[in-house]
Amino acid sequence: MEAWMITGTTGFLGPRVEVALREKEEVKVLPMTRRELDFTDEEQVKRVLGSFRPDVLVHAAAISDTGACERDPEGSWKVNVTGVEYLAKACRENGTKLIFASSDQVYTGSKIRTPHKETEILKPANVYGREKLEAEEVIAALCPDGISLRLTWMYDLPGKLPVKPNFITNIRNAMDKGELLLFSENDFRGLTDGRTVAERITRLGKIPGGVYNFGSPNRVDFYETARKTVEAMGGDPEKIVGKQENGAFRNLAFSTEKLEAAGISFPDTLEGICNCLR
Repeated sequence: MEAWMITGTTGFLGPRVEVALREKEEVKVLPMTRRELDFTDEEQVKRVLGSFRPDVLVHAAAISDTGACERDPEGSWKVNVTGVEYLAKACRENGTKLIFASSDQVYTGSKIRTPHKETEILKPANVYGREKLEAEEVIAALCPDGISLRLTWMYDLPGKLPVKPNFITNIRNAMDKGELLLFSENDFRGLTDGRTVAERITRLGKIPGGVYNFGSPNRVDFYETARKTVEAMGGDPEKIVGKQENGAFRNLAFSTEKLEAAGISFPDTLEGICNCLR
């Protein structure tokens, strides 16, 4: 029986990974709160991982609020980079495979207009993106078999698991209130159902280490994505979705070719949204 440890179990992704793992009879699940595993405390990290010696550690905890990272880069660095370093060292010492939740924010500031690939040289435009990229590099140096997942913005519907404001809930709220939301034709980004991300993570125990774009590709801009989503919800996109004129160019959309070569795929963004709504 494999033992999988999870951080970030009070956040968005962590609880979904826990649920997905509990459906597997051959897996022992070790969910860790920040109190049980303060990964910014190196001695505690050594003690906890040395005691449990998990086969796999899914590190889903982070300060993911990009504004908070900009306001307190020192504090966010301690969580998003230094904490990852402590975990990576402990994983190396205990033979634990590390699966790290990185972000598509590493692609911020790029002028490339085609879907991003993992081999690009990057210079993220925000603090959060720079921290995630640095953490990826730490893992590559300390845990060659470790996996860094460049995740898209995730969504889910309200239910038993915690849900924070996301693309789907924002549009649903606008429809309920009759508000107009503005989206740009110059904004490109994938969106992925958090439950689908969690289920795919449970398949990663045996794939080669490295960086992977992990989530749904998106072949259309955010304006068109919003219009199609409103239609899928039975609403009138003319009343809910407005076009943001002269929106700044942003491309966070990526290629999943490397991931698919490893045997894992995601539905396209719009297909995934329709699946979630059904």
